Amino acid sequence: MILKAVIYAVMFFASFLFGQCDSTYTYFDELPDNVTIISGDSCLSDVDLAVLDALITMNELDYDSSLEVGTQTWLNGRLKILVAGNYGNSYGVNDTIFVLPDDIGDWSELSSLYLEWNRIPNLPESFSQLSNLQSLYLSNNILGSLGEEFGELTNLYFLDLGYNELDSIPESICQLENLNYLWLFNNNLAAVPDCICSLNIDWNEDDPAWYPYFAIGGNYLCEDLPECIETSEHLHTSLDQFYYSFQVTIPQECDSTTISTHVDLPVEFEISKAYPNPFNPETAFRVTLSHPENVTVAVYNISGDQLDIVLKDELLSSGKHIVKWNGNTYPSGIYFIRVSVRGSAMTLKTTLLK
Repeated sequence: MILKAVIYAVMFFASFLFGQCDSTYTYFDELPDNVTIISGDSCLSDVDLAVLDALITMNELDYDSSLEVGTQTWLNGRLKILVAGNYGNSYGVNDTIFVLPDDIGDWSELSSLYLEWNRIPNLPESFSQLSNLQSLYLSNNILGSLGEEFGELTNLYFLDLGYNELDSIPESICQLENLNYLWLFNNNLAAVPDCICSLNIDWNEDDPAWYPYFAIGGNYLCEDLPECIETSEHLHTSLDQFYYSFQVTIPQECDSTTISTHVDLPVEFEISKAYPNPFNPETAFRVTLSHPENVTVAVYNISGDQLDIVLKDELLSSGKHIVKWNGNTYPSGIYFIRVSVRGSAMTLKTTLLK
């Protein structure tokens, strides 16, 4: 009789817990360390979980549960923050995201989304339904376009689109009336909408942490620019690729027919993507210089420790140069190759797999 009473009590308690969840929510009696609940219980929205499951399936990510993806923050049963950058550490995803689910718009309560260092080429149509999104980090992907509906994300406050392949910005971006930060550096932009000057952005200043409110260096913006862009202090500003916190100068790519030999020539250089990547044991990339320059190439690990110097202030002629790095003496992992040319720097992220 006592055993039966205990069993009935356990069954009643379990039914009580599960009964706390609405039919469209799932109760979890245990949550992984990467999941934080700000408020509410562990009844989590089936709709939000379904999108996470789709993200796993479509990209063949190595997770056993939707709750294992990246770092998640939930509020009253809805997903509020997702950190899913491919950083090579426990905070982001454990492999590359190549495509976003068509139903990503179902994350209707999401306020912050981090997707840096993946290989995302475009945004699904439903992306514009993320009406509560305030911070969006999409740097270091291969985005070629945003879609005209992008301007429907009217609650956006912070937008980072640096280091992509955007060749245009939709007119609808001018609808983002709450936008305070706009980073468009290192894309393929040759023009921006004239209405962009209507945005409530400080085009010239930095915030207290020395981040620019606006930056658009490293594009092809050469003529017929909106006044706020043409006169901006950050027309040639980008962020370094290693810490992504230091401002660097990367001029617009513009043809020049005359060059005076009596002035300091601007720092103009390009680096290609590393190939192969992942690699074992050697990877290579191309450095293209517009003028002879002294070049330094150093390699860092994920913790920011300098491991190797490939070139140290070496004078290279103008034109294209192939630089190789052999990681034979290093363990498998994420490495950053930093190319510095006269005060400006760019960084490649590489993966050594043995």
